[in-house]
Amino acid sequence: MTCVTASVAMPMSGTFTIHLDRQEARPLGSPDHLQIQQSGTGTNQSPGQPLDGAAVGINEVATLKRGRGPVRGTITFTTPTGTTVSTYTGAVATDAQGRVTAQGRFRTKEAGGAFKGLRGSGTFSVMYTSKTDAVSQWSGTFTPPATMMSGR
Repeated sequence: MTCVTASVAMPMSGTFTIHLDRQEARPLGSPDHLQIQQSGTGTNQSPGQPLDGAAVGINEVATLKRGRGPVRGTITFTTPTGTTVSTYTGAVATDAQGRVTAQGRFRTKEAGGAFKGLRGSGTFSVMYTSKTDAVSQWSGTFTPPATMMSGR
């Protein structure tokens, strides 16, 4: 008889403030059509979860026409014991008052250290509080590696 251990999916979520360390805008033919490349850093807050206190880094490209358009990028969470890297896609919107928001989906691309084998996906939302700072919320369902499950 063969015993198969089923992986158990678990919800995880968090919040972080990103400060944009680099931001470059390039016009795409007209003043209201821009490509923006940016990167930033922050610290994740997920009390009681494996990514609580993780350093966060993003690299992304948004293509905006009249303040709206797609965004794609990568987000990295780094803890003393491991790292996760996810890709994301979404949509950016600017309202009549000039507030910028984004929302979309992410999927784990790779994980190392204590997170090696972690797989998951979920959604995110972002609200810019200034031209260089944004508050992000994320949530998803993850299948942790066996090493994380053995400590539960």
